[in-house]
Amino acid sequence: MYGLIKFGQQKVVIRLSINGHDKKSRSKAFKIAVSQPGVNSAAMKGGENNQLEVEGEQIDAAVLTKLLRKKLKKGAELLSVGPIDKKDGDKKDDPKIELVPMMQWPSNNYYPYHVVPQYPFYEVTESYQGGCSIL
Repeated sequence: MYGLIKFGQQKVVIRLSINGHDKKSRSKAFKIAVSQPGVNSAAMKGGENNQLEVEGEQIDAAVLTKLLRKKLKKGAELLSVGPIDKKDGDKKDDPKIELVPMMQWPSNNYYPYHVVPQYPFYEVTESYQGGCSIL
């Protein structure tokens, strides 16, 4: 079985329902974005500076959008997720995605045999016979 080991860079664009000139909300959005694993850079783009553009590897766009909605208490809409656009000068530095064989464990086609433990039993003899001792 073959699987992809190396992943390419991706770009996530999220529209935020904030004023692009609100520095407190912008800095909070940046802190949330760069705290996510795999994020390399974040920038505000768009005509009104209300689109957060995040670049990196293996970014979970749904989790990032959910965190922005929750923490900013304002709307956040996921616009696009895709590969980073390469310039003409960057083509020589473009690493190829490699297919590396991964080890596959053989499947077990049998049911494991479960042994029920046998506990030892002991006979308990009591000295009390249960009769009345006064008579």
